[in-house]
Amino acid sequence: MKLWKRFMLGSALLFSLGTTVNAQEMKPTYWQDLVPQVERVADPFAALDSNQLYDLGTIARYEASLNEPGFKPSEEAKKNIAEIRANLKKQGIDVDHLFSMREQIKQQRMASATQPNKAILDKKHRIPGFITPVEMEGTKVTKFFLVPTAGACIHTPPPPPNQIVLVDYPEGIELVSLATPVWVEGELFNQAVKQDVNYSDGASNVEAVYQINADLVENYEM
Repeated sequence: MKLWKRFMLGSALLFSLGTTVNAQEMKPTYWQDLVPQVERVADPFAALDSNQLYDLGTIARYEASLNEPGFKPSEEAKKNIAEIRANLKKQGIDVDHLFSMREQIKQQRMASATQPNKAILDKKHRIPGFITPVEMEGTKVTKFFLVPTAGACIHTPPPPPNQIVLVDYPEGIELVSLATPVWVEGELFNQAVKQDVNYSDGASNVEAVYQINADLVENYEM
């Protein structure tokens, strides 16, 4: 074999080997890594039981109705609400304080569910998950939502938007089953998207805040 041919063959083998090693050595990114580190306040509602939450809901609905034009609460309703408040106070629950915290907790929960983790954007990642098909070419999936649980968006409600990744993979991968896990490699970027996913008895509108133009999609192996 001529020297230049040996050199070219050797270079090709080294490149191939290097690519394989890099793929195997790429540290996996897991779903909890996709959640942003938002500034948190303690959620006082998390410590309440179902009965206490129900009573708070009753008070909240009553107070919301006071703002409705023409609404005039009965004396019985006023008495009932006062008794509920008194009962909660005996349990050490400050109703007015909890209600003042509602909007802050709501915004905190929304941020945790809908915002991307900016620290991991525009970098290469290797993420495990399951396929929810969006576009097919024959028996191959060329665009799909990568989700953390099998059947998400089809058999169960969609996960939060930052727990879904829209993957574009023109090469396509054979869809064995929705329960078959895969690895997806590529640069992760932030671009909000809404997409209908069709299933046997309807369609689900799915929102995601992450996308990947995949370099590689392969069946899951540790």
